[in-house]
Amino acid sequence: MTEPAPYQFTLKLDKVEHLFVAPEFDPFSDQEVELLGQPALLRVIQRLEPGFVKHGRKIHLTVQLPPDQLTPDLKSRVDRAVERYCEARLADNEAKLRRMRWNGLRSLPSALIALAICLALSALFLSNTLTFWPNFINQLFGQGFGIISWVVLWHPVEVFLYDPLDVRRENSVLRYLTTMVITIEPQRA
Repeated sequence: MTEPAPYQFTLKLDKVEHLFVAPEFDPFSDQEVELLGQPALLRVIQRLEPGFVKHGRKIHLTVQLPPDQLTPDLKSRVDRAVERYCEARLADNEAKLRRMRWNGLRSLPSALIALAICLALSALFLSNTLTFWPNFINQLFGQGFGIISWVVLWHPVEVFLYDPLDVRRENSVLRYLTTMVITIEPQRA
């Protein structure tokens, strides 16, 4: 089986710092990072499609800089900076996931209590034991409390199932970025 072609990114930057720090927004620039006012590495992370890591494609990043910005040790400095950046973002994302789980666990007991109360009220109204109200009122309240009960439970479910998905995806991309090949070359005229 042939290995898939590497995913190529070419970034034209005025300063190597723009790899990590957003340059000033410039709608007249021909450089994507200045046009959007975003750090170049963030652009790379956002452009990696979901499932990229699972396909095993390598990443090759070419950074084009003005010739006066190039130094002999620049490649090793950039490699180390990318590694530190990814490590810091991974640590930050892990802390974010812990906060999400803590918030979900903290909201779960009150959501379960509200679920139980709303389901009990729904069952009461739908059981036709409240005969002094017209049937359509019992149905309205019964169905309404049934809907409210599941809406109350939505936040904990979202925190445990859906909110972590983007953070976990970013973590897998960040881990993969540490394996990318970086080439630094002078800008072409």
